[in-house]
Amino acid sequence: MSLPSEACFFGEKCFRKNPHHFREYSHPHLVALIAQFGTTDPPQTKSIEVAHKVILIQLKMLRELFPSLVKAKRDSPPVKRSKLDPESSQVAANSTEKKSLILRKLESAAPFYFFLTKVKDSPQTHRDLRSVYITELLHPSLGTIKKSLQINFMIEWAWLQMNYEETGNQDKPLLLIYGDDNPELMPVGNLPSNVRAQRVKPRYPFGTHHTKMMLFHYDDGSVRVVVSTANLIGSDWTNRTQGLWISPRCPTLPSSSASSNLAELGESRTRFKASLLRYLKYYELSALREYIEAVKQCDFSAVNVFLIASVPNSHRGPDLNLWGQKALANRLKQNIKTDIGHWPLIMQCSSIGSLGPAPESWLRGELAQSMCTTGQISSGTSPNVKLIYPSRQNVMDSYDGILGGGCLPYSQKTHLKQPWLRDYLHEWRCDIRHRSRAMPHIKCYTRINPEGDKAAYFLLTSANLSKAAWGSFNKAKDGLMIMSYEAGVLFLPQFVTGQAWFNLENQFNLPYDWPLKKYEAGVKPWFMDYLRTALAD
Repeated sequence: MSLPSEACFFGEKCFRKNPHHFREYSHPHLVALIAQFGTTDPPQTKSIEVAHKVILIQLKMLRELFPSLVKAKRDSPPVKRSKLDPESSQVAANSTEKKSLILRKLESAAPFYFFLTKVKDSPQTHRDLRSVYITELLHPSLGTIKKSLQINFMIEWAWLQMNYEETGNQDKPLLLIYGDDNPELMPVGNLPSNVRAQRVKPRYPFGTHHTKMMLFHYDDGSVRVVVSTANLIGSDWTNRTQGLWISPRCPTLPSSSASSNLAELGESRTRFKASLLRYLKYYELSALREYIEAVKQCDFSAVNVFLIASVPNSHRGPDLNLWGQKALANRLKQNIKTDIGHWPLIMQCSSIGSLGPAPESWLRGELAQSMCTTGQISSGTSPNVKLIYPSRQNVMDSYDGILGGGCLPYSQKTHLKQPWLRDYLHEWRCDIRHRSRAMPHIKCYTRINPEGDKAAYFLLTSANLSKAAWGSFNKAKDGLMIMSYEAGVLFLPQFVTGQAWFNLENQFNLPYDWPLKKYEAGVKPWFMDYLRTALAD
């Protein structure tokens, strides 16, 4: 393994002891100590502010991660470094490179701005310009954060705090909106004074607050939005496949803008700003008001995706087309005019709910019909559906072995009620993006032509394959019951590239391999029961 090229943001002040951090970032002062002392622990030095025992742990870790360092000459003259200027020219060069790297990634990802997370045990993903880690989203080169909002299901506070500290944002106001029961965030007194946390409890028994969204408000008033599939827990950012969309930096509107009409100004062709404001207002939380006002003040005209969200309620009347599967169907109907009736519908998820006794009950009935809506007159034929969900062997072959299935909570009990689903299942494979052994927590939906070189659209979302997430219609078809909070972004070709479809050969890369590999005889889907049994033993 070669040394990383990006320098740690904290330089000699770094106190991290996580191997993942040292695989990600270089620490020239530690490398210099190994070059001078080899396997011998160096004496304590006042020039490095971190506690000496921490330095010794870091050195031991580096020697184990990068054995070639120990083979370097040990009789080299010691490197003189000042406290204020450690390895000044080299550190400055590396720091400049790091600051510009995430900006280069954003530039190279245009106009999609679609990324996957880095995978700890897949070195190729660390060098991929389309892979990011959470600290890059917080990096000052993207803007000096004034305050930030994290909306998620699960939050591991110690891990999130570490990433904010690593990028120098630990003292900035932070609002956490979360869904999973978390004693670590309660009572409020457990958190620093600049951090507020509020749990959104499910309104319905099978609903969850499942959205994964970030909003960064910078010191110049601009805003950036990130929509992802990853919980804010360390394991979701380690050896799992996650997807993210990173918005452009949305600047403030001109000061001459009429204050009474700010919500309507700076809108994109996709009406993203209106959709985001509608979603944030739905919470009816006073803590969100300042973020709602920040969004109002900004120009979102550069955003080229649609926000497709779900909120819990029985939606009727004017609200029917605003949420869940109906919102998606409405956008597709308005914007897809070509005849793609024979194109398969590809669903990829990390969890599967109770879908009914037959495919037509919901999956190939209302959901697939919504996802296959176009402006063309419907042919009435049932869409060809293909579902990507990891097999048991996929999980056992993963980087984390059986523990890799911890993000895939499909149960055997549910599957026994819908054995027909097996006919639709395809294995997880992602050799093209070096992630076949990184189990997918990403969720995405698309339609691909039979030749496999074109996509009609691409939807990245937190929504798994469940009625709670997408909604189910009542018998009269005039009401849609949704139980969960979800959020995703819809990429439509004419808004992103100006073409009728996405070219999958040289324009847009899917987060899985094509053609798909159908489950063969004897292959079983992964059930969370396997992990529970293993842990019980």
